[in-house]
Amino acid sequence: MTVRVYLASGFFNDQQLQKVEKTEGILRAKGLLVFSPREHQNESLPLGSREWRAETFRDDRAAILQSDVVVAIYDEQDAGTMWEIGFAYANQKPIVILHINEEPVNIMITESLHAYVDSFRQLDEYSFYRLRKIPYEGDVT
Repeated sequence: MTVRVYLASGFFNDQQLQKVEKTEGILRAKGLLVFSPREHQNESLPLGSREWRAETFRDDRAAILQSDVVVAIYDEQDAGTMWEIGFAYANQKPIVILHINEEPVNIMITESLHAYVDSFRQLDEYSFYRLRKIPYEGDVT
């Protein structure tokens, strides 16, 4: 069985881009089928146009609904990523949060996540076939 993963993350600066690319690599090396919005930008449409926005929104929303699990990189607190987490939760998708700094996490995120991992190593070791629950134990905002 192939596990389908939706990867929620900002990719709007070098730091975000490095994190999302590393995460894509880790997930794919585990044999997971990864949908990363960074790779699905509807390049046939003018960037930022009404058509591009509508198509991108539809594609990302459909990919979340088709996923088995959502992995979200929390570090940048990107507004789009936060929406994707909420939409995934509302549609009963398990959410694995990757948070690789020590800042507190918003309580709405901590209470909606299925598993919390705080390093690329921990993400690499996590079984997406077993989906073990790992609660967040740190401070909240």
